[in-house]
Amino acid sequence: MLQQFTWQQFLVAACILSFIWYVVVLFVIYRKEAKRMFKGKAPAEPLPHRWENEEEFEDEPELDDPVGKPALPEGLENVGSGQFSFIGGGDTKVQAIGLIPDVLEELKSIFNILEKEDGTKQDFFSLLELVKSKYGAIGSHPHIGSINDFIRERVPFHLSKQELEDLWN
Repeated sequence: MLQQFTWQQFLVAACILSFIWYVVVLFVIYRKEAKRMFKGKAPAEPLPHRWENEEEFEDEPELDDPVGKPALPEGLENVGSGQFSFIGGGDTKVQAIGLIPDVLEELKSIFNILEKEDGTKQDFFSLLELVKSKYGAIGSHPHIGSINDFIRERVPFHLSKQELEDLWN
C-alpha cells in the first residue's frame, strides 16, 4: 500500500500535517494572545521592572525575610573591583606562594623518615641541615614562628625553645 505514494506526496502530506499540528499547539498554548491578535487589540503591556526606573537595589529597605541574608563562609568577604590587588612581584610572591609550603613538605618527609627509622634528635638536625641549605632565606622569613610551631607539634622528641630558635641560624 505504501508503494502507491511518491516521495513528493509523502513530503507534502508531512509538511501540511506538521503545519496543522504546530498551529493547534500554538493556539492551545497562546490562546489569549491569539484572541487579542484576531480582535485587533494591542498586545498586553509587559510588567514594569525595577531596572527600568534605575532604582538602586542595595538602597532598598530590608523586607521582613524570615530566612535573612545568606552569610558568607568564614574568612570571605565581598569587595569591589577597586578594593583588591594582587601581591607585589619579585621575591615576595615566591615566598608567599612557594617557600613556606615547600619547607613544610620537606619537614613532613623528614618526620616520616624519623618515624620509620626511629630517628634521634641528631638525625633530625642533620636532615634539617639539608633543608636549610636548600632554603637558606627561610631563617629571616616573617612566618618562621609558624614553621617552628609545626616542628614542635610533630617532632617525636622534645625540643627546647632555644633549640627551635637556633634551628634556622
